[in-house]
Amino acid sequence: MKKNFCLVIFLLLFPLLCFAQTDFHFSLAPRISFTVGELTELLYTDNEIVSQLDWEQKPLVNLGLNASAGYKNFFISADFDYCLPAGTSYMYDSDWEGDEKYSLTKHPIESSKNIDTALSLAYQIPVSKKISIIPALQFNYLFNDFKAGIGSGIRHGRNIRVYGIDYRRHSFFIFTGTAVKVQPFSKLFIQVDFMLAPWNYQLSFDYHHGVKNPFSTKDIQFGFFSKYKAGLTTGIILDKNISLQIFAQLLFGFPDKGPIYTDYCSTTMEKSPCQKSGAATHSLKSGIAVKFSL
Repeated sequence: MKKNFCLVIFLLLFPLLCFAQTDFHFSLAPRISFTVGELTELLYTDNEIVSQLDWEQKPLVNLGLNASAGYKNFFISADFDYCLPAGTSYMYDSDWEGDEKYSLTKHPIESSKNIDTALSLAYQIPVSKKISIIPALQFNYLFNDFKAGIGSGIRHGRNIRVYGIDYRRHSFFIFTGTAVKVQPFSKLFIQVDFMLAPWNYQLSFDYHHGVKNPFSTKDIQFGFFSKYKAGLTTGIILDKNISLQIFAQLLFGFPDKGPIYTDYCSTTMEKSPCQKSGAATHSLKSGIAVKFSL
């Protein structure tokens, strides 16, 4: 019994003993931030846009946490943000015939769920006493779920009211890039980073409400080198275990295209032979974090 008890205590304390060594480091950073952005749904025929839905995120309040662990100059970190709507946002639905936009409706977004997670691997390379270069690899997952209510607008010059739309998107990104960290003073550092996504995958579903002809769509897009991230972080070191950080991150890029499946013309989801779907996203996130280091 004593041997088992000692073994359990050792297993519980072993991670702390490791992190207590100078070569190991561990940190937790609770944070709060705001996001302003927009997600876009696209529908193409012969490479011409025939429909575009813009889903606003203006703004979101993000409650999040960063956890990081490492050995010497290598570290792994995980980020999680749960995002709540903090204002009134809208979805705008536009339709074209050739070069003419014949329809535009505006729908209030009645509910919104958003999650932003990331897992990063990085290695810090000191260039001098005050400058380091940090190459990194990041796996990023975004989840967005919207419900837009009844909208109003103009179609062929007439005022109309239309039913709402539900939209859900899963986005997977692989980012790679480099950060430059500069510490001009012992209590202050500035970090600038830029990343691009060699590959991304986006899967989305929407449901168009209606009494006579409700229908659903499923969109799939793959993208290569079409999404980018740029970030800026300023840190003030309060003592050896606590620092205050202010950060901003921009996500942007080009639309990706892919197949669309719909039950618009049948009772089952069928791939459209003449149309392509599209997806785009851009956002600006900024906030503050308190980092506790061991």
